[in-house]
Amino acid sequence: MPEGVLAVLRELERADEETGTALADLDRLAGDVDSVRARVDELAAFAARLPAEGEARAAELERSRAEASAAQRVLEEAEAVLAAGPENVQEAERFRVRARDRASVADRRVVAATKAAEDLENRVAEATIEGHELHGRARKLAAELRGRPRIAEDAGKEPGPGLDGVEAWSEVARASLSVARGQLSAEREAVIRQANELGALALGEPLSAMGTSALMRRVEQALG
Repeated sequence: MPEGVLAVLRELERADEETGTALADLDRLAGDVDSVRARVDELAAFAARLPAEGEARAAELERSRAEASAAQRVLEEAEAVLAAGPENVQEAERFRVRARDRASVADRRVVAATKAAEDLENRVAEATIEGHELHGRARKLAAELRGRPRIAEDAGKEPGPGLDGVEAWSEVARASLSVARGQLSAEREAVIRQANELGALALGEPLSAMGTSALMRRVEQALG
């Protein structure tokens, strides 16, 4: 009966829409989990590089300070020679100019090395703050996943401490979301297939696969 067919198709259309909404929500959650995990990986890589980078910055700063100290001693020596009234004043003046240029370059290197060391310290501080923020984001996502159908119980548990805890939780959450999405996708395909089979039966003709909304409109039009 036309009304019976339309009623069933409406139910299938509604089920399709609900499943589509649920899939979009899972995709959003999966994207958020992936975003957190990506930043965790980047912070972990930074932490792994930090000892070597810190040593390099400290060594460069020490080296530049030693060069600046040596250049300053040479400059003081050149100024002392010039002040003593040497026989060759021009040569003494050239010696002082070269010493002053060397000292200036060395001072700039100290400034640059100091800034590089300070920048690294700032990056460490920022990474620490971001690590806490990522842990907070992970806790909120875990709360969203908690108690959801098809989602593993461990995915809804609060992540363990530190970046390692967030990384371990994200693995569980990503796997659980992938499984849930696969289940929902299969259910949606079954709904669409059922609707198309019913539509073909109602119209008495084979149909190429189409979405439930388009199918509903076509059957409604055909059945009046």
